Amino acid sequence: MAGQIASPVDSQPSSEKKLALEDGVTGDLVSIPSIGENYAVTELDDERFNLWSVLGVQYTTSATPLSICGFMQFTLAVGGSPFFFWGFLVVVVLQGLLVLSFAELGSSFPHVAGMSQTYWTSVLAPPKYKKFLTYFNGIMTIWAWIFGLTGGYLLSSQFVVAGASILSPSYTIQHWHLYLLAICMALVSVILNTVLIKIYPLLNKFALFWINGGLIYMLVVLLVKAQPKASGSSVFVDVVNRTGWSSNGLVFLMGLFPGQAALALPDAVTHMSEEVPNPQRRIPQVMVGSFLLSSIGGIITIVVVMFCIINHDNLLQPLGGQPILQICWDAWNNEAWVITVDIIFIATFMQASISTVTSISRIVWSFAKSGGLPFVAWVTHVNPKMQLPVNAILLCAGIGITLDTLQFAPSYVLNALYGSGVICVLFSYGIPLTLLLARGRQSLPRNRYFSLGKFGPLVNIMTLVWLLLSAIVFCIPLSYPVTDDAMNWAPVVGAATIVISLINWLVVRNTYELPKAFLFHRTHGLHNEGS
Repeated sequence: MAGQIASPVDSQPSSEKKLALEDGVTGDLVSIPSIGENYAVTELDDERFNLWSVLGVQYTTSATPLSICGFMQFTLAVGGSPFFFWGFLVVVVLQGLLVLSFAELGSSFPHVAGMSQTYWTSVLAPPKYKKFLTYFNGIMTIWAWIFGLTGGYLLSSQFVVAGASILSPSYTIQHWHLYLLAICMALVSVILNTVLIKIYPLLNKFALFWINGGLIYMLVVLLVKAQPKASGSSVFVDVVNRTGWSSNGLVFLMGLFPGQAALALPDAVTHMSEEVPNPQRRIPQVMVGSFLLSSIGGIITIVVVMFCIINHDNLLQPLGGQPILQICWDAWNNEAWVITVDIIFIATFMQASISTVTSISRIVWSFAKSGGLPFVAWVTHVNPKMQLPVNAILLCAGIGITLDTLQFAPSYVLNALYGSGVICVLFSYGIPLTLLLARGRQSLPRNRYFSLGKFGPLVNIMTLVWLLLSAIVFCIPLSYPVTDDAMNWAPVVGAATIVISLINWLVVRNTYELPKAFLFHRTHGLHNEGS
C-alpha cells in the first residue's frame, strides 16, 4: 500500500496506527522521527497492477506502432515519406531524453496518481513560489491529458466510420455519427475502468501481444502483396513540400508532429505509482521499456508502410479518409483484409483511450485532493468496494466527450485544441526539469534506483530545448499564405487554458495544499523506499 515518501534523507518510521480515511476506507498513519512528520497511506489498491499490466497501460496509451499510421494524412504535403521517416528518428532521440529525465525523477520521487510532476515541482521549487508553481504544473498536466483523451475518442470513431464506408461505398460520414461513436468509446472506457476493473489488468497484458501481433499481421501481408515496392529514394530522399512554405527546414520541423503525437504522454505510469508495487523501481523500468518497444515498432512500421505505397495519388482522397487503409487496399483489393486491419486500429485506439482515462482520472483525483479543483468532496470520492476514484473517472470521460462536440465546428477549431496540448505539455514537463537544473543534482536521493549520473544536466537541458522548440513550431500555420481556415489557432486556445487556470487559482489559492511525499508499506514491513 502506498503512503508518503520522505525527502532524500534516509529515515525509518518508528510507529504505526490505523487511520480512518474518507468514504469508509481505512489506512495507516506512520511517524518518521528524523523528519518529525506523520505520513498517511492512500486509498487505492497498490497490488492491482504488476510490471506487465502497468507496462500494458503505458504502451497502449500511445500505441505508437499503429497510432503513427493514424497521422499519415498529415505527412502527405508536409515533407512526404522522407520527412515522415527522418522526423520520427529525430523525435525518438529527443523524446528519449524526456523519458530518461522523467524516469530518473520518477525513481527519485514516486508519487500517488496524478501528483507526479506536481510533487516533483513542490520538492524542487523555491519556498516563495512553491505553492503557485505546483498548482500551475498540475493544472497544465490535466489540460494536456484531457486534450489527448478528446483526440483519442475521436480517432477511434474515425476508424469505425472508415470501416462503414468500405463496407457500404454509398455511406456518407456525418459529424453526428462520429460524435455518437465517441460517446460509445467513452462508455467503454468508463466501464472497463470501474465495474470491469478486475479484468482490466489482464486486458492490458493481452494488449501488449495483440497490438504487436496485429502489427506483424498487417506488415507481413503488405510486404507480400504490395507490388511493385516504392524506391529507396522516394522513401528516404524525395521530399514533397506542398505547404507553400519555401523553407524545407521549417517544413521538416513541422513534420515532427506525427512522431511526437505517436510517442506522446510517456508519463502515464508515473500517475499510477499508488497502484504499482515497488514504484521507485517499476516506474523507470516501465517508462524505458515501453519507449523502446514503441520506438522500434514505430520505425519498422514507417519503413514497411512507406515502401508499400503503390499509388501516391490515391492517398489524396483515401479510402474511408484513412491513408493506411488506402495503402492496404492498393496492396490487396480484398475487403475482408482491409476490414480486419481497420478492426485492429479500432481496438488499438479504444484501448489507448481506456488507458488514458486510467491515468487522467488519477491525475484529476489527486489534484482535487490537494484542493486544486472545485467540488472537492465529489471529485475525490473513492468507492470503498472497488477502491477506485469513480467520480473522477466519470468527470474525465464527460469532459472529453464535451470537448468532442467541437467537431461540429470548423476543422481548425478542433485542430487548435489538439495543438494547444503541446503548449500545456511544455509547462507540465518543463517546470520540474527547469527547477531540477536550478537546484542541482544534489537535490535528488543519493541511492535512487535510476540515475543519469554526470550526463543528467546535459540530458535535462536538451529535453527543455526540445519541449520549447516543439511548442513554438507546432504553433506555426501548416500552409502559406495563411488564411482564416488554415490559421493555426493553437496559441489562442493555449492562452485561453492559461487564463482559465489563473482564474481558478484565484478561487482555490487559499485552500490549495502542497502535495506531500510518500512512504511505501508492504506486507513484510513498513519502510522508506524513496531515499
